[in-house]
Amino acid sequence: MTAFVELKGKVAAILWRWSLTKGLRNRTRRFGSPGEESQWATMRVLETERLLLREFCQADLNDLVTWEGPSGEEFTEAQARRFLNFCFAEYFKLGVGRWGMLLKSTGGVVGNCGFCYINFKQKIGEVAYYIAPKYRGRGLAAEALGALIQFGFADIGLARIQARCGPDNTSSERVMQKAGMIFERMVLSREASKSGSRTDKMYAVVSCDFKTYSKTGIPPGA
Repeated sequence: MTAFVELKGKVAAILWRWSLTKGLRNRTRRFGSPGEESQWATMRVLETERLLLREFCQADLNDLVTWEGPSGEEFTEAQARRFLNFCFAEYFKLGVGRWGMLLKSTGGVVGNCGFCYINFKQKIGEVAYYIAPKYRGRGLAAEALGALIQFGFADIGLARIQARCGPDNTSSERVMQKAGMIFERMVLSREASKSGSRTDKMYAVVSCDFKTYSKTGIPPGA
């Protein structure tokens, strides 16, 4: 009976994925700004010293429910499933989406990262990242961000990659600095921060500066 239930669950998951992809099949597959020519990017596994960055799968649900939401509360199973469904839809529509950060030493998924915006015409991309609270302070986010930036320059052909954080988010700011990005300016935030601020710090790096930083470890402008 247990084996039958498991098989039934797998069949249901396959049918759900099929119905999702069928529903998305006729939508515009576009990665960038409205009005641009459709673009595809091939998502592949990225590896760092301690991490494997790869697509999410249904089996990651147990790890996701240990994450925290914006207000510090744990993800509910429903929230975790919505996040996974969002990732699966991105993979199909765009060919690329959020990478799950798999910690090699434990096999657990400890965070995610990806491109939240790409303008192919201007060759500009913006990245975002998240690390579960109990894994913060270990340099994992910077490690993942460095691999993501390298992918953006080498695989997608971007010329500039940017990221942002709240004005009081010093930990996220250090992540961007460790990945070779430099502060540019204050920009309007998409939403208010916990402190009520409506501005973000914009960090960025261009391809040639990142290549130099990767070889020498000397930050741009130093």
